Amino acid sequence: MNLDAINTSKIEMFRANISKLADEEISELTAQIREKRNALGMRQAEFATREALARVHAEQNAAAARFRKEFSRCDFETMKAVRAHRKELIDGFFEELRGDLAEFVKSDKYEDYLKRMIAKSQSALGADCVIFAAVRDVERVRGLCKNEVRADKQIMLGGVCALDEKRGLFGDYTLDRALEDEKSAFTDRAELRL
Repeated sequence: MNLDAINTSKIEMFRANISKLADEEISELTAQIREKRNALGMRQAEFATREALARVHAEQNAAAARFRKEFSRCDFETMKAVRAHRKELIDGFFEELRGDLAEFVKSDKYEDYLKRMIAKSQSALGADCVIFAAVRDVERVRGLCKNEVRADKQIMLGGVCALDEKRGLFGDYTLDRALEDEKSAFTDRAELRL
């Protein structure tokens, strides 16, 4: 028995065992590295998914905000157009009424109207009140009452105003005021509100 051969054989067995142990350890470490790499990849994939989802939500919220803003702008523009059209219709309607009142002032019925408004003025403010009339109606009103009559350039359509100078009371019985009051009441009607 040769000692060198035995030692060589033992050394070869020892080397084989060490190689086997090293291979097993390398396999085990490689498996652990792969596991860690897979876990890291999964975490990175999850993170990338969450980031992509956050971007999608941010874009969705931004788009929703743009749509809300655009809808609001469209609603505003629509309401503005409707209101402008409504105002145009109302102004046209009252302009027609103004024309009808101008025709009424030229009729025979206007003098009866003036008598009623003078009587109403005297009833409300006293028999000695001062009567104001449109410049074109001053002579006509003087013929209908014994009160002092003054011209008022602000009365455009017709009618009278009255003033009790002692008490500082004023009454407006003009067609101008009546038309203005009707227009104001007309636009305040619930049926016409938007």
